[in-house]
Amino acid sequence: MKQHDVTGRWSTAWSASIGLLLAASLALAGVGLACVSTEECDSTKDDDADGLDNCTEANKLGTDPDLADTDGDGLDDGFEVELGTDPNLADTDGDGFDDGSEVDCVSSPTDSAEVCYACGWEHNDPKSLVSTGASVGDVIENLELVDQCGELVDLWDFAGKYHILYMTAAW
Repeated sequence: MKQHDVTGRWSTAWSASIGLLLAASLALAGVGLACVSTEECDSTKDDDADGLDNCTEANKLGTDPDLADTDGDGLDDGFEVELGTDPNLADTDGDGFDDGSEVDCVSSPTDSAEVCYACGWEHNDPKSLVSTGASVGDVIENLELVDQCGELVDLWDFAGKYHILYMTAAW
């Protein structure tokens, strides 16, 4: 009789464990899960006013429904979702600059090859320029220039705005 009792309890515990494992697997696969409680999961409530409802934050994204900026990078969780960055990681692309700093310096927070310039230049390369030559009216090649901070800056990052460039040459 006791053995049956133990087996019954083990079987119940095993079923609960399998249920949790299945729920975790579904969550990793992006399948929505039922809310833990109606109070926590009211899809009309947005306690932190970040543009994401409490249910989405708690059960889908894993962000804190009481903090507008879960990862502390200076960007609201809702804006990060729109931007395509991870609201749980301060530095989505792992380049050493947090997402908020990259947005401020007009660098891509999802491209680790593009980082903020030390002097604060914006990354304005429209990605549509094509060098056509060196004559008047042609589009110049995308040269690398050394700025006053000693950093290499792509010429095309100055596209779309007027800048006074002071250049010297030595032979």
